[in-house]
Amino acid sequence: MNLIVNRWSSAWRISILLGLAVCLFSTLAWAKARPELPVDVVNADPQLTQETIDIVRAAHDSMAVASGVRLEDTLHIVYVGRDQSFDSLAGGHFPDWGVGVAVSSRNLIALRSPRDFPIADQLPTILRHEMAHIHLDAMLDQRRPPRWMHEGYAQQFAHQWSVGDDWIVARAVFTDNILPLEDIDGVNSFKDAKAKLAYVESYLAMGYFLKRYGYDGLQLFAESMRKGGSWDQGFVQATGANYEGFQREFANYLNDRFNWAIFLHDTALLWVILTVVFVILYFMKRYRSARKLADWQRQESIEDALYSPFDIPGQDPRRPPDDD
Repeated sequence: MNLIVNRWSSAWRISILLGLAVCLFSTLAWAKARPELPVDVVNADPQLTQETIDIVRAAHDSMAVASGVRLEDTLHIVYVGRDQSFDSLAGGHFPDWGVGVAVSSRNLIALRSPRDFPIADQLPTILRHEMAHIHLDAMLDQRRPPRWMHEGYAQQFAHQWSVGDDWIVARAVFTDNILPLEDIDGVNSFKDAKAKLAYVESYLAMGYFLKRYGYDGLQLFAESMRKGGSWDQGFVQATGANYEGFQREFANYLNDRFNWAIFLHDTALLWVILTVVFVILYFMKRYRSARKLADWQRQESIEDALYSPFDIPGQDPRRPPDDD
């Protein structure tokens, strides 16, 4: 009996090992057969060139897994120095606060050179952001979606959410200054603060879309756009509501999420508020103490003025002289 059990155990172990070997072989074969994204880098030294290629290929692979869409044409990446202009590459006016631009029709990414601008630490984020623009346009077959969708998709893949971004939105909600999504199409003409709010809203809007409707919803929207559909038709296909309906839905989401309860969930902001309150209380206490001391000194001055005519050497100045 023990011999039979041992044989079965050995057979199971061999089967498991064979299964793992087949899976490993299949994975390696798929990786080998999968074509690498062709990348051409201009105005970069060999080290920066290789770093750039590694970043964009890894970003492309993760985007392709999520969406099922792979790029085939060569991706051109141009680093722009301080003495060069973005405008000729971007095909229009480039905002002063911008660091990179994607031109999907030319499969081109242009970005400021880390040799001339302090962006070396941000380079992976910037490349992933611009790569996402190229990728989304490939999904849509170069049809133009709402600008917030483009920027939000890029920021989602680049993980561009910073400490304090929630406060920017909360303040806009409290002051009734939330930007309608349709207004974000003009983000390149916005000043810094308004542009920052537009990007934060775009991140949240795309995050809400993906969480609610998933990549299946995004693919349905893209399919409708590829067939020549309007934004309304695309949103109906993806969400069941037209574009205006989605905007109302998102506005309600912002108002529900970004209320006073946000302070209880933002630990860093909570500590800032507590610190400010402590400092205010401290100075209020100092102010009260200073006022009390000033009152005492004023009272003493009044008493000194009242009793000064009766000052007699060797006698308490506040005590009237004895009658003879």
